[in-house]
Amino acid sequence: MVNVDILPESVKCLLDTVRQEFLAADIKYASIEVALSGGVDSVVLLHILSCLKEELGFKLYAVHINHGLQHCADEWVDFCKKLCGKFDVPLRVEKVTVSKDGLGVEAAARRERYRVFGHSSAKVLAMAHHRDDQVETFILAALRGGGTRALSAMPKWRKLTEHLVAWRPLLDVSRSELESYAAECSLNYVEDPSNGDSTYLRNWVRHQLMPVLHDRVPFIKQHILHSVSALQNELALLDEVIQEDFKYIMQPGFFDVVRWRKLSELRKKQQLKFFVKQCALGYCRGDSVADFSRVLSEIGNCSALWKLPEGEIYAYANRLFILRNGWQSEYRWLSCPLHFDKTRQNLMQDYGFVLSVSKLGLSREGIKRIKSIRAVNSVDSLNLTVCRKNIVKILKERKVPPFIRHKWPVLVDENDRCIAVANIAVDHSHAVDNGFLPVFESLNQFIVEPKSKFGVY
Repeated sequence: MVNVDILPESVKCLLDTVRQEFLAADIKYASIEVALSGGVDSVVLLHILSCLKEELGFKLYAVHINHGLQHCADEWVDFCKKLCGKFDVPLRVEKVTVSKDGLGVEAAARRERYRVFGHSSAKVLAMAHHRDDQVETFILAALRGGGTRALSAMPKWRKLTEHLVAWRPLLDVSRSELESYAAECSLNYVEDPSNGDSTYLRNWVRHQLMPVLHDRVPFIKQHILHSVSALQNELALLDEVIQEDFKYIMQPGFFDVVRWRKLSELRKKQQLKFFVKQCALGYCRGDSVADFSRVLSEIGNCSALWKLPEGEIYAYANRLFILRNGWQSEYRWLSCPLHFDKTRQNLMQDYGFVLSVSKLGLSREGIKRIKSIRAVNSVDSLNLTVCRKNIVKILKERKVPPFIRHKWPVLVDENDRCIAVANIAVDHSHAVDNGFLPVFESLNQFIVEPKSKFGVY
C-alpha cells in the first residue's frame, strides 16, 4: 500500500486530478482494471490508482497483453508481475497472436487488445492515454481522412461492452508531467524500442512532424486540443439526434423502414450506420452504407440484402432483419431431423423449444404423437379449421421472410405428417382449446403478420 502523505506536492496534485475525475463519474461499487503495458504512462496510472483505491473504495486489477512482437516481450511480463506484486494488485496476463488479415501491425495489435479488454470482469478499464496521445490521435485521423467521430479523438469515457466502460483519466496530463511524476516517485518502467521507429506512422508524427509544426505554430497542441474539445461537443449533439431518430424508427419494436424513409438522406445513412453498430455487425464502409440506403429508399416493399463483416441485414416487408454469421447453427433441425422418444417435452426444451399455451393448440395426446422436428418442405400441409393448406403458403401469409421460410421447423408424426408448425399453428385434428403450441423463441422476430388474414388458425 502506498503512503500518500509522504508524496511530493506535485504528485498529490495529479492524484487529486484523478480523484476528482472518479468522483465526478459517480461510479458506485466499482472494480477497475488498468491496461498495463509497463511503459511510463500505465505505470504512473497504476501507481495513482493504487494510492486512491482504499480512499475511494474500489477494487483494483491490472491486465498485461503480451503481443509477442518484441524480443523482450517476456521480460515485460515479468516486470508487470513484479510491479503488481509490489502494489498488491492482481494481474491478468494474456498472450495474443497478432494476425494482420489485411491490417497494419498497429491496427491488428489494437484489435487483439480490445478483444482481450472485452473479457474483463471489471466494470471499468482504466487506460493511460495522455494529452500528447490525444494530439497525435487527432493528426492521425486527419491524415487518414477521418470524419467528425475520428477527429474527436479519444473521449474520457466510452462504453466498450454491456458491462465495461473505458476510462482515460490522464487525457489532460502531458507526457512530460507523467515522466516527472515517475521520477518524483522513483517508479521504474520499461521502454518499448519500437517507439523510436518512424516507419510506424504514429512515431513519425511524434518525432518528425510535431517538432516541425511546433516550430511554425508554437501553440499547435493547445489549438488541436481546442478543436478536439469543440468536435467532441458537436459529436455529443449529433449523437443526441441519432438517438432520437433511432428511438422514432424503432418505436414499433423493430427497424421500421417506412419511418426511416421519412428522414433526410444524411440522417438515413447515419441511422443505418448506427443500426449496424448497435447490432455489432462490424465496420461498414461509407460507399456500402450509401448503396444500401439508395436501394432501401427505392425498393418499396421488396427484399434486399446487405452483407457486412459479422453478418447480414435483410430487408423485407418494410423491416430490417439481422442475420449474424453462423445464424443457422442455432437451428439444429437444419442439419438433420431431431428425433424424440417418450420424453418429448424435455427433449423439446433441450432443443430450444417450449410449449406455450395457445387459444388453439395441441392436446396432450397430440404432443405424444410428435416423433421428430425437421425443416418444412414444399409439399407439407396442415389441416386447419376451414381447409387443408400448404405450410409454405401459411408462412407466406404470415409474411415470414423468404430466406427463412424453407428453414422453418415443423413437428411431424411417425408417418412424417405435420402435426404443428412452430410458433404458427397446429393441425386441427390434434387441436384443443387452450392447448400447447411448440415455440422456438428467436423465430418470433420473423413473423411479420401476427394473425392470418386468410383463415382461422
